[in-house]
Amino acid sequence: MSQLNGNLTMARGSVAATLSRAAVDWMVNTVDLSTLLDQLNLDRLGVDEVFIPSLQVSEDFDMPGRFTKECVQKGHILDSITRAEIWVYSTVPCLTRNYRHSVCVFGIEDLNRLSKNKRLSANKIRTEFDYSIVECVHELLFNRTYLEQIDNPLNMSYYANRQEILYHKNRLYRNESFKLDCNTNHSTWA
Repeated sequence: MSQLNGNLTMARGSVAATLSRAAVDWMVNTVDLSTLLDQLNLDRLGVDEVFIPSLQVSEDFDMPGRFTKECVQKGHILDSITRAEIWVYSTVPCLTRNYRHSVCVFGIEDLNRLSKNKRLSANKIRTEFDYSIVECVHELLFNRTYLEQIDNPLNMSYYANRQEILYHKNRLYRNESFKLDCNTNHSTWA
């Protein structure tokens, strides 16, 4: 394993992350992140919200599939595809009107809109609050996977045209006409 040398661009983001297989392999088998983790663990708050986001925007470390700090430096934050969540201050209503740590707890009331949501996971679902949402989402995923239920066709262009993907493709196959659009914001709520 190699020790990382370079300047780490600090970034804060979600604890949840969507990483490429190459990025995970890099983190586990190529670099030694123990010193970085030890240094981050000296702080008591928000360490889990700094580790992956910082690796994702640090050009010196060049993690596979990384993004850029350019949008954040301009004050633009692109929404994430990793996790669907509704914060207490959101304009999107919490249909259950139940919150935990300022995040809406989804229930069966949310099944329709979660089934149409483009994000890869949902936060928060609590079985002790409403187990039916868990069972219904399981059935929905089973039906889509094994019974070829096509109630909401997957729109691959939504994912393929996201700025993170276009940026990564441009890193691999240089296109002189490529321009990063930090103003793009994809709404994932129906």
